[in-house]
Amino acid sequence: MSQHKYNKVFSEINDFFSSQEKAVSKTMMVLKALKIPEIKFESNNNWPSRYSKQDILLFMLLMPLFSIRNVAGYTRSVLYDYLQAGKDTLYRFKNESSISWRKVVDQINIRVIKRIEQSGTIDTDLPRCLIIDDTDLKKIGAMIEHVSRVWSHTLHAAVLGFKGLFLGYWDSKTFLGLDFSLHKEEGKNKKYPNGLSKKINNKQYKKDRADQSPGRQREEELHSDKISSAIAMIRRAVSRRINFEYVLMDSWFVCQKMIQCVVDAGAHMIGMCKMGTAKYTFNQKERSAKQILESLRKDWDNRRWDKQLHLYVAEAKVTYKGIPLKLFFCRGSKRGRWHLLVTTNTRLGIRTVYRTYAIRWSIEVFFKEAKQYFQLAKCQSRDFDAQIADTSICIIQYNIFSLAKRFSKYETMGELFEDTKQFVMELTVCKRLWGFFLEFVQLLADIVDIDPDELMERILAEEDSNKFVKLVQLNAA
Repeated sequence: MSQHKYNKVFSEINDFFSSQEKAVSKTMMVLKALKIPEIKFESNNNWPSRYSKQDILLFMLLMPLFSIRNVAGYTRSVLYDYLQAGKDTLYRFKNESSISWRKVVDQINIRVIKRIEQSGTIDTDLPRCLIIDDTDLKKIGAMIEHVSRVWSHTLHAAVLGFKGLFLGYWDSKTFLGLDFSLHKEEGKNKKYPNGLSKKINNKQYKKDRADQSPGRQREEELHSDKISSAIAMIRRAVSRRINFEYVLMDSWFVCQKMIQCVVDAGAHMIGMCKMGTAKYTFNQKERSAKQILESLRKDWDNRRWDKQLHLYVAEAKVTYKGIPLKLFFCRGSKRGRWHLLVTTNTRLGIRTVYRTYAIRWSIEVFFKEAKQYFQLAKCQSRDFDAQIADTSICIIQYNIFSLAKRFSKYETMGELFEDTKQFVMELTVCKRLWGFFLEFVQLLADIVDIDPDELMERILAEEDSNKFVKLVQLNAA
């Protein structure tokens, strides 16, 4: 698709639908501003398609706008009438192991963040944060390449799929997906590697990838531990000059390596922490969190009731592996269970720490909305490269719609998607009406014995409705 055709698709859709369709107009505005045709892909002279990779990426990013759930749905949609790219072209694109999807996501995210900064809508009084967390990406087919059984902390059971580790960015108003990695779990039973029988493991789809190719690197990530992957993601965010003050995480990720990584990045960490066996230096003695809490409980002055947060709070300054920390022990009632919040910013009080940590919930909202509206984890392709591509495209789609939501009236992603449904319905109806209209013109031309093109010209000359003219222009492409 040429640059001329790219611009034509945007202008036709925007011209036909009035400015009242804000869900559509804002999303199209964001897409155009991101300049998808300028995205750089690795050179591949053997790419067997008349459509460039930038073209196909644009097709994929438009899918949520047309309520398309997958490639199969694309071939039955009005979007296919515009673009005419076959489904095999899209499948081939997703299965390409030479595409560095991490670089593609980075290029678009840099433009999204720049767009936000230029808008002047960042609240400087609120912190900008990186958020790290994982989620279950459940799959149906055991023949999917590298799929395994992973332990779900939500369901308290092993599920078939991948464990997805995601790094997000909160800029004071909007959550954006920055990076991710997929992981498999070997399991404890050697008779069932990856939680599957050896027969199923042997039958799983397998693919050879060139050494040093992006696909091969992603394949190697599968076997790395999540702490190492999370640290690598944070370091990449620093190298991209993403501005953040805090890194937020739950108790699973709080460890000496992670804390040191955040400190080295020049930022602070806030996280929920386990009341485990880790030793902190408190009052010149090595003590566990429970021992420190017991010492604080003996001195009533170290405990207090916070009226705003409705919490009993006890706090202590400690050092952990040479790193200064501040511990906050919190519970909601006198007999409630104590929870531990930890931060490297020892100047903060409980209210700031508590409210900043609450921002971590935005990544949970991202997981929910990405799965509900952008088909996160819905890809059932056997090719692992397609799994990476699909997840990357989902992140880009989410970020584009988040930016559109930020600059429009919508408070939730659900409201925005409800309006896009109306857009798709109107576009589909117009396509069908156009087909009926062409049949009617042809029939009328036969009756009055006139050339159909001449009859159409007469109708257009007499027609005053601007909407009708736009309908003709829309379908004449």
